[in-house]
Amino acid sequence: MLNRITAIIFASALLLGIISTTVSAADESNKDVRGWSGTVGIGPMVIPRYTGGNKLQVLPLPLLSINYNETFYVEIQRVGVYVLASDDKKIGLGLAVEPRLGFKSSDGPRLAGMATRRNSLEGGLTFDWDFDSIAFSAAWLTDMTRSSRGASIRFSLYHPLLKSTRGEIGIVASADRMSATTADYFFGVRANEANLSRLSFSAGAGTTASVGIGGTYRTGIHGAFIFGANVGKLAKSVTRSPIVENNRSQQIYLGYGWAL
Repeated sequence: MLNRITAIIFASALLLGIISTTVSAADESNKDVRGWSGTVGIGPMVIPRYTGGNKLQVLPLPLLSINYNETFYVEIQRVGVYVLASDDKKIGLGLAVEPRLGFKSSDGPRLAGMATRRNSLEGGLTFDWDFDSIAFSAAWLTDMTRSSRGASIRFSLYHPLLKSTRGEIGIVASADRMSATTADYFFGVRANEANLSRLSFSAGAGTTASVGIGGTYRTGIHGAFIFGANVGKLAKSVTRSPIVENNRSQQIYLGYGWAL
């Protein structure tokens, strides 16, 4: 399941990379081209088998935090490109894609007999504003893969705690506002899936909030550790769902890679 969404993300990354190259081509003749920067690595990530479930899974994943000329970028959970940006690159309007993971009936005891909820790739508009001490990001995204056919609005605030030539560590707070269509697809129980222990349920729109910490630490000229962890609290509108075992979610990753 995750391999499919990863393939979609990389396909989207390639497409957005082509767009970013086209958008910035006219400017490159007049400006110094910085090229690629950031960190490319791989390592294990620990996440729930499904959002709202108790069981965890460990997945080996590419851990990327890179950008090209401050125009095209790939982060662990977002691929994007700036279409319009200020001269100092502090303010940007762009396009981005992010995954939202579904589940299959074997992912938890409360899901037995339920239909698979397919992974969704959400894409849309983003607005970023870097104030140096705080970076603000807002995104309006809609399902591009005809899974949930819903939408979401995502906000985040990032504050660097430590920054040096060795790397950076920062804290991030985020909010994910799911539309009723999105929430009901991933947390609802259809009439034909209901039984005596799992009543039919329709989820409404709601906001999941999370806070985390992450960063990189260089061990030499090119080697670097990549790490992060966050914990989130599910929206009240979905915690009443009979398939939710835990109203909190968590994510931990640690890897090693190459600093560009």
